[in-house]
Amino acid sequence: MTDNANSFLSLSLASRSALQLLAAEIQAARKLRGWTEVDLAKRTGCSRLTIRAIEAGKPTVAVGYILEAATMVGLPLFGGTFETKARLSETRTKLQLLPARVRRQKPELKDDF
Repeated sequence: MTDNANSFLSLSLASRSALQLLAAEIQAARKLRGWTEVDLAKRTGCSRLTIRAIEAGKPTVAVGYILEAATMVGLPLFGGTFETKARLSETRTKLQLLPARVRRQKPELKDDF
């Protein structure tokens, strides 16, 4: 098996399904716009081979390129720009309330002989 096949199989079923769905939606939206792979690659700032990898659902593609390709073809990621900004603000607020570091729990000692 290739490294790419191994990395795909090591993902959870939910992650593999989401990656395949996003890949198919990007490809369908690109074709609906009448764009070639080269057209989308230019708009995304990557190579045609990267677009092919995105549309094949390969998990080794940098997430930034996947998100940019989705944005370029008009897919509303996380509900759209307004919703994304609102959700980011809420999440940052939550992060301020959480501890800065998470430490491994020490095992509880059972010294009641």
